[in-house]
Amino acid sequence: MMLPENAGLCSVCGKKKAVILCDGCNTGLCEECRKFDLWGYGCGHVDTRVFCPACFDDININPYSGKLNEST
Repeated sequence: MMLPENAGLCSVCGKKKAVILCDGCNTGLCEECRKFDLWGYGCGHVDTRVFCPACFDDININPYSGKLNEST
């Protein structure tokens, strides 16, 4: 989801303007901190998902590219 002009700063770096929300935790992300993933389903359907670095690596949020937490 795109954000309005007055959305504030990125929740990851805190330096640049947030332009989109993370699909996992709904925090605002700048263009440099966002991570993209493609989720396919059905015959030829693909959705683009946007994640912060933490949600991108969390297998419970991003089952296609996330990583298992080795400490659990």
